[in-house]
Amino acid sequence: MQLKQRGMDWVDQIMEGKLTCTKPGSILHLLYGENPSEQSISIKLGRFGEFLAKELIMLNPNLELLQCGIQKINNKKKDVDLIFKDEINKIIYYRELKGNIELDTEKLPATLSKCKEIETSLQTTYSDYNINCGILNWSVYNRKILTAGISNIKTFETGGIKIDHMEDFLNIINISWDEEDYYSYFREIGNKIKLKFE
Repeated sequence: MQLKQRGMDWVDQIMEGKLTCTKPGSILHLLYGENPSEQSISIKLGRFGEFLAKELIMLNPNLELLQCGIQKINNKKKDVDLIFKDEINKIIYYRELKGNIELDTEKLPATLSKCKEIETSLQTTYSDYNINCGILNWSVYNRKILTAGISNIKTFETGGIKIDHMEDFLNIINISWDEEDYYSYFREIGNKIKLKFE
């Protein structure tokens, strides 16, 4: 799959920049000395989900990736992670992407509000389409392995915002990628990052 190599290239490029390292005064620094901060790596790789989702959408010729990124919504600038169109079925899909579904108590209502606001704007712009709005938690293939973040998922879903995981997303875009291979690919990326800093 060429997609996997493009993903590896993306990771190589993003990891070339300077990473924040653990500093004196932290337990991790005390235990292991100066090492790349895991949080710094997570932040850098947070955008990988967007890259991957867009690449996967482009594999399906029946789908069209629409403008993503900073857009004016109700005269405010909003960062829209992912919008794509299924012209055959007249559906506009909008997804916020989360690598970590365990949002803190302040971010959860803000994310819910943002999703609703963008959904309403899309309904105006694409009045002839059904708007399918949700969150893609791309770090999990499916929900069955989750033990944390369940209450956040329930809050979103009670608020009318569906939570997809990678398996759901692959079904929407009609692309095959089995669970074992998906996790294996990310372990390969993880090992590559580890080797870079040893």
